[in-house]
Amino acid sequence: MPLEIAKAVYDRFASNDIDGFLSLCSPDIRWVVNGPASLEKCRTFEGIDGVREFLAILNRTWRFTAFVPREFIADRDQVVVLGEEQGHELSTAEPFHNRWAHVFTVRDGRVVAFREFLCHWTGSQTPPPMEWGAAEAA
Repeated sequence: MPLEIAKAVYDRFASNDIDGFLSLCSPDIRWVVNGPASLEKCRTFEGIDGVREFLAILNRTWRFTAFVPREFIADRDQVVVLGEEQGHELSTAEPFHNRWAHVFTVRDGRVVAFREFLCHWTGSQTPPPMEWGAAEAA
């Protein structure tokens, strides 16, 4: 069940179904984004209103051209997802390429905790070559 919930979060994000996305979150969710302090989204958000604020920050600062969860690793109530995204900053049009690890904790069919660990490259910076696991081929 936790794996299905995590996958549903990505499906609803991709289809811009914000209400559906939020319905998968516990009312007391803790949403933590670890990454460069220069990014407004890199901080802790509390509850549904906090997650809504996080999504609003993404919407007003970035435009994605790719958002790809590549590997899902599930163990009991936790799901780790490895992935990457590309796009540009709306204020500067500067391109970015990010790689991330997302850690979901799911209880009673809802996400109670989310942690993101973000690697962020901008402009002409490029990430090192990456070999994704067997899950990519599936």
